[in-house]
Amino acid sequence: MQSPTKTGRCRGFGGHPILNAMQMFDDFDAWAETISGASLRLACDAVETPAWALGALQLGDVVLQVASEGGGNICYGAGTHAGPILFVPLTQAREHVVNGAPFDDDSLLAIPRGADFSIRVRRRAHAWCSIAVPGGIQTGAGAMSGSRRVKCPPGTTRKIRQMVHDVTTALLDRPPGTAAHRAAGKELVDAAVSCLSIPAPRPKPSLGRPRLDRAAIIRRAMEAIDAAPTVPTASELARQIAVTERTLLRTFRETFGESPKKYLMLRQLHQVRRILSAGAADVATVADVLACQGIWEFGRFAGRYRRHFGELPSQTLARKK
Repeated sequence: MQSPTKTGRCRGFGGHPILNAMQMFDDFDAWAETISGASLRLACDAVETPAWALGALQLGDVVLQVASEGGGNICYGAGTHAGPILFVPLTQAREHVVNGAPFDDDSLLAIPRGADFSIRVRRRAHAWCSIAVPGGIQTGAGAMSGSRRVKCPPGTTRKIRQMVHDVTTALLDRPPGTAAHRAAGKELVDAAVSCLSIPAPRPKPSLGRPRLDRAAIIRRAMEAIDAAPTVPTASELARQIAVTERTLLRTFRETFGESPKKYLMLRQLHQVRRILSAGAADVATVADVLACQGIWEFGRFAGRYRRHFGELPSQTLARKK
């Protein structure tokens, strides 16, 4: 695995030391590896410009991450931080769809430890931040059983965005552990408390036949995809998690804005790229990798790969030889 200070490849997310500098990447998967605080399945939807960045600051007991992405992203994950994590779009807030619902400039996403969440931004470069709050801090999110969008009072999230900008400008390149870092962390928590103290809206009563829980279907689908030796087809996935293909289609479109077929194709593209990028000794040819992943239309797959990543699979493999 390459250092996160350089471009490289990755599989996911979590467990990395806090880096008091902005890390620059020209590869989506390498960028994804440097993120911490959750377990994620990430897929790049489309690229406007091949540039990603991530900076992280330890602000006393608070961890602030600031990121920019060169394109769209389809994300499913679960919080692993001891306390709640607050996700705040810094740009393109209205392009975000979180847990299947559209966002706006006055919203944030609160993610308790262990809670599932989904975030989608289609085909747009964008920036975001996450604020990981200590578990012992009473923010009002501790009683939450799942992640939820929080509609904040007008101007509250604008204040958070401005604080994030000011904190990163002042402290991102400074040695960590100063009183200024601790003070900034306390101010961010105070700003968060003003949002999370607002009670969640009560769900509207449903009429007629109850629908299957969307979050449960997505959770079962992700577990099935992760456990499969190769990425399944949409039909196979529906059978494995015991739902109809129509239900699976509706659930994926509501959650990710994509069909299961498109989502699975993106997962497959990234899986192949990670294998090719790893440069393992037993990887002789692109065809060997594709065959092991259940792919037989080599030419068609290579065309999709080039459209998505800007290079052929053979070029990715050649860099590791």
